[in-house]
Amino acid sequence: MRWHPALIALHWLTLLLIALQFVLARLMGDETRDLVGRFELYQLHKSIGLTVAVFVLLRLALRLALPAPPPTRPEPWQRLAAGAVQGGLYLCLAALPLTGMLMVSAAPIQIPTLYFGWFAVPHLIGPDKATYEMMLSLHERVFDLLIVLGLIHLGAVLFHRLVWGDGLLRRMWFRG
Repeated sequence: MRWHPALIALHWLTLLLIALQFVLARLMGDETRDLVGRFELYQLHKSIGLTVAVFVLLRLALRLALPAPPPTRPEPWQRLAAGAVQGGLYLCLAALPLTGMLMVSAAPIQIPTLYFGWFAVPHLIGPDKATYEMMLSLHERVFDLLIVLGLIHLGAVLFHRLVWGDGLLRRMWFRG
């Protein structure tokens, strides 16, 4: 049994957007870029972050509504470990857009968030330097945790594929 195609698509799209966010974050930190270029990078980063938030909410709703394939490994510790990593990934994917929006909202210099240039997203709170600094730190730390959990997730997938050969990866792909 495979995951539902909508969940598969959201899984891979989310991964693609997170990889793009990593690249954008590195480019945003380049102080040699002109202000207009950096502004556009920040706007794109914020727009993609909000899109990730929508994808996460949609994925959670679909996970509640659609049946999951049965576990490939019946051992309780393996199901617990997989659930902990997946839960951690979901928490990180929810926390990143939230801490990002709180950081932007609390920033000492108020710059609007223009969702792909279509409309302005209202700030959640007013300017507050302490909150801004705390959210900036949290945003960076949650991203670091997301990378660690993502690597654990990837390692487990590779182990299933290369050692156990139990077809786990095929369940999260469109064909195979």
